[in-house]
Amino acid sequence: MTTLKSHQRVNTSKVNKLSRFFDDEKTLGPLMVTPVVILILSLVAYPFVRALWLSMTDLRVAQAATGNFVGIENYLKLWNRTVFREKVFVNTLIYTLGAVPIKVVLGLILALVLNRKRLLFVGFFRGVALLPWVIPASLSILVWSWMFEPTFSVLNLLLESVNFPGAPFLWLGRPNLAFFSVMLVNIWRGLPFFAVLYLAALQNVPVDLTEAAKTDGANAFQQFFYVTVPSILPVIIVTSLFSLVQTSGEVQIVQVLTRGGPFDTTHVLGTYAYQQAMLSGRIGEGAAVSLYLFPVLLFVVIMQLRYFQREV
Repeated sequence: MTTLKSHQRVNTSKVNKLSRFFDDEKTLGPLMVTPVVILILSLVAYPFVRALWLSMTDLRVAQAATGNFVGIENYLKLWNRTVFREKVFVNTLIYTLGAVPIKVVLGLILALVLNRKRLLFVGFFRGVALLPWVIPASLSILVWSWMFEPTFSVLNLLLESVNFPGAPFLWLGRPNLAFFSVMLVNIWRGLPFFAVLYLAALQNVPVDLTEAAKTDGANAFQQFFYVTVPSILPVIIVTSLFSLVQTSGEVQIVQVLTRGGPFDTTHVLGTYAYQQAMLSGRIGEGAAVSLYLFPVLLFVVIMQLRYFQREV
């Protein structure tokens, strides 16, 4: 009997210690975060550091595993290259700064339409709006390439049926039209992402603020700009930053539709990095291309973090 009681006391003591361990936030917090930290370090931090190192070497395919350290020579060499400076770099800026604001505006408009309670079949339309984002990228881009095909293009047939001036168009064969086409596909694919997040944000706008604005005599536009937009502004900033990073590193759309052509007029950093690293075998230069906009994106992220800290 005495032995049984002593065992019970020992078990109770272990349970109490274990309970105190899990109640201690200073111990439990880091323990719970550790798996996520390991995942980020292995899947994000290590590849980034590795790419940064490779960008400062002259590593080529079938050479030594590390290559020779050359510092920022690859970056300077790229900037002195006319194709990179006047086409690839400029194309990336236009592609990113042109597509992201359009996706923000159109996504907000679509979210406002889908947020209307009196809209018939609203659930159906919300599901349809997600299709461009849900469909596999390779499949949807191939469909767009068929739509842009000059001979049997659906777009050309529609434009010719209404006698549109200049139709049929060589969508992917003319520089300006090719660049417009890849940007159009990017906007089409990214629009649901913005619409869904903005729709969720709109449904969380405080009703009492809207009612107070109505009571004060504010019209629909004033309610939108002075109540709705400030309420969802953090979501707008986060989605814009995320899309900015994603769009600046775009590869799939341009690679499938134009492969950077015609005459390098649709090359962006992602496709040019692939060309230099995979096709030409210059691993160091390819890594430098992929990291060329990193200082700009880092500055944008820091400014966003400072904005949120100030808001808090």
